[in-house]
Amino acid sequence: MNDLNVGRGHGAVHGEAIAANELTERIVERILALHPDIVAATNVVRETFEADVELTVPTRDGPRDVVVEISWGTQGGLARRYRHTRSRVGGPVVLGLPYVDTRTARRLRAEGIPFIDASGNAWIDLPGFYVEVDGRRPVMEGPDRRRAGIGELSVAGLRVAFVVLIDPSLLLQPVRKVAQAARVSTGSAQTALVSMAESGLIVRGRAGRLKDPEALARTWLSGYWSRLLPKLKEETVFGPKPEWWTEGGGDSTVIRGRVSGDAALAALTDRIVPTTTIVYGEPSWLDVRRRARLSAAGTGSRVILRERFWDPEVLAEALGESATVPPLLVYADCRASADPRVREIADELDHLPVVQGAQR
Repeated sequence: MNDLNVGRGHGAVHGEAIAANELTERIVERILALHPDIVAATNVVRETFEADVELTVPTRDGPRDVVVEISWGTQGGLARRYRHTRSRVGGPVVLGLPYVDTRTARRLRAEGIPFIDASGNAWIDLPGFYVEVDGRRPVMEGPDRRRAGIGELSVAGLRVAFVVLIDPSLLLQPVRKVAQAARVSTGSAQTALVSMAESGLIVRGRAGRLKDPEALARTWLSGYWSRLLPKLKEETVFGPKPEWWTEGGGDSTVIRGRVSGDAALAALTDRIVPTTTIVYGEPSWLDVRRRARLSAAGTGSRVILRERFWDPEVLAEALGESATVPPLLVYADCRASADPRVREIADELDHLPVVQGAQR
């Protein structure tokens, strides 16, 4: 069977399904529209789990059973629900949601969580069966948004979480030092630190340390994809090939600690040939533009200039002499890539060495 890539407007409705409620009915309708050979059943009871919807999907390796978990929640807790369902099912799971906007879709893709909503927005990645639809308007109203918890740090809080993950010794420093590193106000830094401490993620004071670095890293990743990244200024230009940025082509005093994306991923593993470089710096990135002779014309390799959200001088010791940003940010940027190969390889990397200084 040839690979199937489903986009906007493809397919027609086929098959029959008994819908338990309106959301399930709409989700099943959207799924059946993806391909005429998909079979759907609702309210399925198996030995180890019960499924809202169970599909048989044609893939390159033959028909594949896929469970659809219907959920009204579109904010916090989706990752937990997805992982819990996967552990029970032991196979592919897709979340069926009332509506997924572009920002939430980007976060779910970055976290590797397949979904489809009542409007037909979807991301499903199976061998020989790939679906990605984005930008359709809502046709159903979801429940009121739940109050944000620790899983939804403010943008300023996400900046603070990042710098303490990169340099846990900051937790031994005055709040103003943390604020300087994260480029936020002292008040914002204080609020973020209190929130993280009350949630059991860090310890403050003379014994300051990361108490639960993995939980803090996952909290940061979720917030980076959904709230911080969309607010960062960026511009796409063209210039040197990715290896130029990481193998000494650039002046280390200019490029140090700035490279992310494909180029940085290639520096961590030999399993990918990079095509794009993300470079963090100060808008309008004049020093990098001059050094790398970047241009707006479509000649050369693609380079994304992105706003840096930390102070490189305060974090100089933690960043070291490497041209690349810390592994946590490399992982975050690559998991948000439009290239499924980049996402796949990044997902296999351990993104937590950045917090190796934590005391458990």
